[in-house]
Amino acid sequence: MTARCLRPYFLSHPIVVLTNSPLGRILTHSDNFGRLIKWTTELGEYDIQYEPRTTIKAQALADFLAETVHHENEDPWKVYVDGSSSKDGSGVGVVLISPAGEKVKLTVRLDFRASNNEAEYEAVLAGLQAAKNVGATRVHVFSDSQLVAQQMKGLYDVKDEKLIEYAQEVNRVREKFTEVAFEQIPRKENEKADTLGKMDGTMGIEQEEEDWRTAITDYLKEVKLPVDPREARKLKIKCSRYMIVEEVLYRRSFAGPLLRCLSYQEADYVLREVHEGCCGNHLGAYALARKVMLAGYCLPSVLHDAQELVMSLYSCQRHAQLHHQLAAMMKAIMAACPFDPVGNGYCGVFSL
Repeated sequence: MTARCLRPYFLSHPIVVLTNSPLGRILTHSDNFGRLIKWTTELGEYDIQYEPRTTIKAQALADFLAETVHHENEDPWKVYVDGSSSKDGSGVGVVLISPAGEKVKLTVRLDFRASNNEAEYEAVLAGLQAAKNVGATRVHVFSDSQLVAQQMKGLYDVKDEKLIEYAQEVNRVREKFTEVAFEQIPRKENEKADTLGKMDGTMGIEQEEEDWRTAITDYLKEVKLPVDPREARKLKIKCSRYMIVEEVLYRRSFAGPLLRCLSYQEADYVLREVHEGCCGNHLGAYALARKVMLAGYCLPSVLHDAQELVMSLYSCQRHAQLHHQLAAMMKAIMAACPFDPVGNGYCGVFSL
């Protein structure tokens, strides 16, 4: 079966078969009959060599050492961090760059009002945690905050009580790495992390104000109703299909599992991941919305959002099927003067 499936590769390259059984002598024996003759004939066109197999235990030990032993001289990961604090909220931006040049971007919105220095420390903690999650052992942290960078180097004393707790937490996390270095850089060199931190700090408040789940959650938790009796009655009927499990809103489905309710930002991420993620196959709008619901998610406007997503992607429009149907039905029209002579004939009924 392998020779038949990989015939072009078998014809192009020599093949070495590692085996401790006398397979080569059996196939080349002159007294073969039946199925062995068929196998010998099919495999005769390939350049196959049979060699004894080495010790399995030694090979397993070598593979284990190659997978588990890490080289200490590997290049460090670069982590650019920045925190943002404003009246609209606080956010954290992190950009990780691997030794191979691959970039990983991370944004975190803080649920509490933090000062600029506290946001900078939160950014450092988020960056170190992200580096730990990707398996980095050596980290070089870049920050545009002079206070945080110098305090982590030990050049400045930490006097504020809250910052002391942050510094202790950073020191506890940095013990998990082989090497952690801090460096202060100008703000111009940290624009990517700064933009991510500001964007997440301002987007979070707007998302909470426009979240469609707020009214349902308030009714299920605190029985809050609108002032309008009609709207209150509609909300009661609507909330009968929802429930809260461990502070997460779910919708009861018909003869199926609970559907997790998503915000608009979460729904956009889920739609894009299902549509064009690692397992995506660029579905149509209806199939995409159905697949998201079968995956266990709920959004009232999932079909509309799926249509907008599919229509906005260039690849879907580029490779979509061409529609040859006319925009309107063809209709016969009468000429203005049906019997006027034209050349050697007469004008008649034309159709467009």
